Amino acid sequence: MIRSLFLALGLVIATIPPFGAGASAQTAASNWVDEDFASLRLISARDAINGRDEIRLGLEFELKPDWKIYWRSAGDAGFPPQLDWAGSTNITDGQIRWPAPHRFSIFGLETFGYKDHIILPIDVPITDPATGAKISLDVDYLVCSDVCIPAQANFTLDIPASLSGDTNGDTAGISRFAHDIEKFASKVPLRGDNLPMSVSDIWQSTAQSDENDQTVLNVAVTGLDQTAIDPVEILIEGNLRLGFGAPVPTATDDATGTQQFRIPIYGLKDDQTTIGDDVIVTVIAGPLAIEQDRQIAAAPSGTSSTSSNSSSNATSSTSIATTSLWLLGALALLGGFILNFMPCVLPVLSLKVMSAMKAQGSARNATRRGFLASAAGIITSFWLIAAVLIAIKLAGGTIGWGIQFQQPLFLTVMTIIVALFAFNMWGLFEINGPAELGNAANDTITAREQSGHHLGGHFLTGMFATLLATPCSAPFLGTAVGFALAGSSFDIFWIFTLLGIGLAIPYLAIAARPEIARLLPKPGRWMGFVKGILGVALAGTAIWLLSVLAVQIGMAGAIAVGIALVMAGILLFARHRTTVQKRKYVFTALATLGVLAALFAPGFSKAPIQNTASGRTGTETLPWRPFAPDEIARHVADGKTVLVDITAEWCVTCQVNKKLVLETDDIAKALSADDVVLMQGDWTRPDPVISQYLAGYGRYGIPFNAVFGPKAPDGILLSELLGKQEVLDAIARASGGTDLVKK
Repeated sequence: MIRSLFLALGLVIATIPPFGAGASAQTAASNWVDEDFASLRLISARDAINGRDEIRLGLEFELKPDWKIYWRSAGDAGFPPQLDWAGSTNITDGQIRWPAPHRFSIFGLETFGYKDHIILPIDVPITDPATGAKISLDVDYLVCSDVCIPAQANFTLDIPASLSGDTNGDTAGISRFAHDIEKFASKVPLRGDNLPMSVSDIWQSTAQSDENDQTVLNVAVTGLDQTAIDPVEILIEGNLRLGFGAPVPTATDDATGTQQFRIPIYGLKDDQTTIGDDVIVTVIAGPLAIEQDRQIAAAPSGTSSTSSNSSSNATSSTSIATTSLWLLGALALLGGFILNFMPCVLPVLSLKVMSAMKAQGSARNATRRGFLASAAGIITSFWLIAAVLIAIKLAGGTIGWGIQFQQPLFLTVMTIIVALFAFNMWGLFEINGPAELGNAANDTITAREQSGHHLGGHFLTGMFATLLATPCSAPFLGTAVGFALAGSSFDIFWIFTLLGIGLAIPYLAIAARPEIARLLPKPGRWMGFVKGILGVALAGTAIWLLSVLAVQIGMAGAIAVGIALVMAGILLFARHRTTVQKRKYVFTALATLGVLAALFAPGFSKAPIQNTASGRTGTETLPWRPFAPDEIARHVADGKTVLVDITAEWCVTCQVNKKLVLETDDIAKALSADDVVLMQGDWTRPDPVISQYLAGYGRYGIPFNAVFGPKAPDGILLSELLGKQEVLDAIARASGGTDLVKK
């Protein structure tokens, strides 16, 4: 009996916590408040005050999937948690120290906040450090998913002045929640001077957009890691009536690690300006975040001559802009040169080869003049393209690299020209006599000079090479063109001039050293065979152009153009075979009518209805969905990885990417996984949604490929020429865990 009593007493004693442990658990954390969308509680980094004049609390949220709460500046909608300390004793109102938030973009609205798990650190001043504190906290907060729900929670904590027996000095009274609170406190943006990165300049300017001039902020940030994968986020807090969009990189100085960003301003009235406004600028770059108080200037050079800092910032910004302009110019030069080796330029090889072979029999100066004229034709074409793009941009239209291939008239004219070049390569016609209309075209086709003075053919050859090059993209080309089209008129002319010089480098090389042309085989009877082969290549190009035209005007219209050109070719063949002069005139007239019929046939065609499923057919090997940019965030929130592909029938590089990368067995297997969503947009015909989407990423041409996922909600942009490993690596990086708050 006594033994049983001792055993029972031992069990009772075992269930009693050590002295002070119960107090610790009770004072360090409140009870959880559970809702359908979240659970939250109040925790303390200390079990006791221990003579301190401030303690740190933490408001902990465990949010259900797809629910979020808001940052101190919620953005276009929402409001942050509101704290009411009424009923508390021995404290004054505490202030939340806000960890760096995440940007949420949905339906054109930009908001900032947190999802999944977040602890908001709160620093609470103590009135009398020698006395315990009673904390009574009411929290009003808004939690949102597909709907928004205002909610309220009440918490109480009793924190004693000290714990009996705790004599560990400065570490006395530290609770088991201190580490968790400090983990989120480390995500609070740094303030002060001598930070790892800094906002060196901020000014207002006007940028040209698709519709009209848009007022933007320009922010220069120093100390950024140029090798970092995570995109840089910049948040502007100032006038509550204004909205600020996502930052778009515009220039980089690799030497100083300084990068410039452009941020759209929304809600600014015509007579309103942000110049002179005091703002808080928060910069988030991976795990590092800083915030600094700045005043918006009118220009990067500053407006105060007495401020040495402003002068320094202006000098730095000017240096950055100059350096970046030259760097992007170098990329444009390299991109233009690489364009010579892209698939869409290969048909122009016929004109290049024939010109080079015939040039070897010419005098050195004549060869030099011919190739310089071709280079001039290329550069002039780029100037004309730049001028047209500037005019369209100033008129509020959509601009982009290769968008002329969205126009049926352009496609029809190009098809006719290429077909005529093919007919000429096959020897079906020649145009003789300098006074005849089309003498320049004859020079182009035959590369023929008379007395060394007729250079129009070489010039037009260069222009033709440029026109056929525009549906292609090349490494470095997208970066340079994107910068140019997003910049000023000078930027467009500067970049397009260097693109033209890059494409003309082979011509300029032969012009500099004409003896290069003499390394080719000497002209002979074999050239007739080569001309026949090159004519077939040009005919293939014409058929490809017809396939693109079919998307624009319908299959019936494209077939009509093709039949008219075939009939013109047959009539030219008949003209070539007959020896009767009158018949030659008749066949020439009928062939001319055939060409005119091809030119006007699209005007009698009915454009096909735009296919909402991105214009693709059921023959696709991959499960593509229609391009819907508003749904990307939802798929990512569901834990899926999204591959976006913007393509077009006229984009040769797009078709190469599809055949050599995306539709190969190993990549197709990875893209067909259940957690991968494939979205494809068709830009064969003008589409303002696609144009605006590309512009949002600083791109104005295609191909465009990006991968989004839980670990890359802002997207990972892929290169213009895709690689298999590049695609697989991007999918692996984007499809990590779903915790977007803890980085």
